Amino acid sequence: MGYIEKAMGDNEHILYRTHQHFIVLFLRVFASLFALLVFLAVGLTVLLSNTGEGGNQVRFVIGVIALGSLVMPGYLIVSAWLEGLRGEDLLKRIWRAALAGVAILAFALLMMFLPSFRPTGAVAIVVAIVPGVEVVRIVLDWLNERYIITNRRVMEVRGIINKNVRDSALEKVNDVELNQSIVGRMLGYGTVQIITGSDIGVNEFHRISNPVRFKREMLNAKEDYHQAGLDAGDEASSRVASATSKAAKPADTEPAKGEIPDLIAELDQLRQQGIITEEEFQAKKTDLLARL
Repeated sequence: MGYIEKAMGDNEHILYRTHQHFIVLFLRVFASLFALLVFLAVGLTVLLSNTGEGGNQVRFVIGVIALGSLVMPGYLIVSAWLEGLRGEDLLKRIWRAALAGVAILAFALLMMFLPSFRPTGAVAIVVAIVPGVEVVRIVLDWLNERYIITNRRVMEVRGIINKNVRDSALEKVNDVELNQSIVGRMLGYGTVQIITGSDIGVNEFHRISNPVRFKREMLNAKEDYHQAGLDAGDEASSRVASATSKAAKPADTEPAKGEIPDLIAELDQLRQQGIITEEEFQAKKTDLLARL
C-alpha cells in the first residue's frame, strides 16, 4: 500500500490522478542539465585531447564556448530580478545559477589561458556531480507530485521523503476555474483554481496535465458526493419515521413485547448517529419500557 492510500479514509478511493505537465519538469531541470553538460564537456575535453599544440587549441575553443555559455546563468539571474524578486527571495532564486556561473567562468578562463593544465579536467568532472545530483532530485520531486481526486476530497501531494499533503473536501468546493493559454491547449496543460469555503480560499494547481479532464472529474465527484448525501438523508429520515411510528403506535396496535427491545436498539443506533437527540431517545425508550 502506497503513501497516498494510507492517507485516505475508510471507504475512500481514488477517482482520478494527474501530475504537473512534462514542460514543468523541462523548465525546472534545464539549467542544472545545462551546467552538467558544460562541466562534463570541459572535463572530457581536457582529459581526452592530446597534450600538443593541437590539443591546446581545442581546449582554448572549448573555453571560449564555455565562456559564452554564461548567457544561461546570466539569463536566470536577470529574469528573477525583472520578476520583482529582491533580498532573500532573490537570493533563494538565483544562488544556484550564480554559483554555476562562477564555476563556469573559472573553468573557461583556465582553459583559455592555461590549456595545458590537465587537472582542470578532473576537477570539472567532479564538479559536474553537483548539477547531476540536482537533476536527479528535480526529476524525483516531479514524479512524487500528484493531484488526486477521491470520492471525498481533492488532494495535492508533494515531497520525496518528507511528504506534504494538502486537501479540500468536496463539500467545501464552491467553484472551479480553468486557465489555459494557446500553448497550454496545444500541449495539454493548464492551471486549475479550486475555490473553497475553507480558510485557504483558493487552491491553485499550476500547469497540470489534462486539466480539462481534471475539472470534469472533480465536478462529477462533487455531484456524486452531494447526491450520496441526499440519499443518505432520505434514508435516515425514513428510518426515523419508521422507528418513531412503531414506537408511537396506539394501544390497540401497540407492538408485541418481543419487538420492544429491537425498537429500543434501533432508536439507540439512530441516537448514536446523531439523527435523533438524547432527549428524544430517552422519551421513546421510557414509553416503550412502560408497555412491557
